Amino acid sequence: MFKYSFFLLLLIVLSSCSLNSTQEQSLNSAKVSYINSKNNGSVMSYVAFTLPEAVAYYKSKGDSVFQKRFDLSKEQLSEFIQDGNISKVVNESPIIHVKFNFISNNITDGESEVIYAISENDGSSWFFAEEVDYKNDKIISEIKQLIKGE
Repeated sequence: MFKYSFFLLLLIVLSSCSLNSTQEQSLNSAKVSYINSKNNGSVMSYVAFTLPEAVAYYKSKGDSVFQKRFDLSKEQLSEFIQDGNISKVVNESPIIHVKFNFISNNITDGESEVIYAISENDGSSWFFAEEVDYKNDKIISEIKQLIKGE
């Protein structure tokens, strides 16, 4: 009986930390769109894929702060990201947070740019938050940050 209970508990824990194929496909599609928007300077699309709470936060700070935060002008386009690898998944259905490490041509010495993907509908749609926004408790309260201490 103990072995059965342990196996069942292990299965539940492992399944809560991963994505199913539909969630993974949806995430991959959203990630590619987000990266393309950011790298190609498509501001409207970039803002559309950004976590709505982050967009609202910067809008509340005024037009100049909002424009500076989402500036994808030619000077900013010299920085691009690629090859996002998942480093952590926390799935508390229907909310899922995924931590990505992206290669950035603006970061050296093996460091990466960290971006979080967030779904509130079991992986049907995804929004993205850069690390500074994810860890800003005025955008995402600390209690709602599913990925902590990293």
